Amino acid sequence: MKPKLFCIYCGERLGEEFLEGKMRQVCSGCRQIAYENPLPVVSIMVANDRREILLVKREREPSKNMWCFPIGFAESGESIQEAALRELQEEAGIEGRILEIVDVSSEANEMYGELLIVTFEAEKIGGVETAGDDACDVGYFPATNLPRLAFSSQDRALGKFIELKRDIWSMKDSFDRFVETSVIEQQPAKGLLSDALVDVFQANAPAIIELWISEISSNPSTKSYHHFPREELFSRGEDILGQLRAWLNGDEAEKELKAFYVELGKRRMREGVGLEDLISSLSLLKKHIFRFATSRGVWSRAVDMYRVLELGERLVYFFDRAAYYAVTGYLEGSERAV
Repeated sequence: MKPKLFCIYCGERLGEEFLEGKMRQVCSGCRQIAYENPLPVVSIMVANDRREILLVKREREPSKNMWCFPIGFAESGESIQEAALRELQEEAGIEGRILEIVDVSSEANEMYGELLIVTFEAEKIGGVETAGDDACDVGYFPATNLPRLAFSSQDRALGKFIELKRDIWSMKDSFDRFVETSVIEQQPAKGLLSDALVDVFQANAPAIIELWISEISSNPSTKSYHHFPREELFSRGEDILGQLRAWLNGDEAEKELKAFYVELGKRRMREGVGLEDLISSLSLLKKHIFRFATSRGVWSRAVDMYRVLELGERLVYFFDRAAYYAVTGYLEGSERAV
């Protein structure tokens, strides 16, 4: 950017002096300092539900025929947010609502000098994507596979945007897999965020079983188990945790789950275990698994808390079905005994 030659106040020639810690242009007549302030630039990102980002293709220089987020200078009389939404409508044809600031950066430009670039994320609230103003084309591209962008500031903003969305996208992907596989298809889901906590309780199965035994050996809701030898209860706990582990890992399907717990219910009926005691013992084991797994970690991020909630849902889903099949087997055994 070329330096100014004359004072905007009195028209006298500008010179240079060391003032306020740096070399500055100073009017030789009125002594006004000609400050060089960065120009405010707005850039705006809009993503759709498929995690694609809206880009416009530049119709003119600089960076003609390259893709970028809608971008332009803020003007006097409008807020920085209003400027961003204006650029979105002028260049891409849609109306938006600001969600958050993604990035603020500065850079030097040969044509305009120092720029202060504020990048927002917005959501579409109206309009149809249409190239306009400085754009010759418009389209959505996968966030992780964009064409080369026209401006380095937008590369930085893209990296920050993906990092901001990483946990949210991971949680949504994990939730969708859990619902689709476990709830709809009634099969164990794989590749979930809570698998990390599943690994914790698998690695500590003996400690969990010992905690469970201590409770069912004294809890009033499991009186039928009070007289069983500890070694036998430990073996039973291993069987149940082993079956749970196989189901969560996807090594067994619904039919194996049903067969295991129907037979377990029949055996407990033959042993004289009360039905209510059987259900309580399963509930207490679920409690100790969840407590142990969630006690091993610091839950400071949303994704960490989601892992805990997801594990709870998986355990509830598993043990609800286990209890149902165990009751089914128990009642079948009772009918045969009669």
